[in-house]
Amino acid sequence: MQWLLTPIAIVAGSLMVVQAACNGALEKALDRPVTVGIVSLGMGMTALALAGLVSNQFELSLGRAAQAPWWAWFGGICGGIALLSQPIAAPRLGAAMYIGLFVTASTVASVIVDHFGWLGFPEHAAGAGRIAGCVLMVLGIALVSLF
Repeated sequence: MQWLLTPIAIVAGSLMVVQAACNGALEKALDRPVTVGIVSLGMGMTALALAGLVSNQFELSLGRAAQAPWWAWFGGICGGIALLSQPIAAPRLGAAMYIGLFVTASTVASVIVDHFGWLGFPEHAAGAGRIAGCVLMVLGIALVSLF
C-alpha cells in the first residue's frame, strides 16, 4: 500500500500548480482574492462531498472528535491561508517561483516539525542530509528567481 502513496502525493503536488493557475485566472477576472478563495473552497467542498457520498465516508462521531487535540481543528484555517496566497502571489511571482517557495517552505517547516516531533509526528532527526536538502532547495529557489 505504501507504494500507492507516492504517486498520489506526486499527482496532488502537480495539481497545486493547476490550482494556482485556476485561482490566478479567476483573480484576474474578479479582482477579489477572498471571493476566489471562497469559490475555490466551495468547489473543493463539493468534490469532497461527492467523494464522501461515493465512498460512504460521511461520519462524525462526537466522542471520537473530542479525542482530537485542540489544535487539530485549525487545519482548515491553514488551508484557507495557503489557498488565499494563490490568487494573490502566484500570478505575480509565476508558477515556478510560487510553487518553489511553497514547497521549499513546506519542506523546511516539515524538517523542523519532524526533528522536534511536534504536532503528533514521530521524531526524525534533522541530520546533515536533511539540512543539506533544505539548503539545496533554498539555493534552487534562488536560481529559479535569477533565471
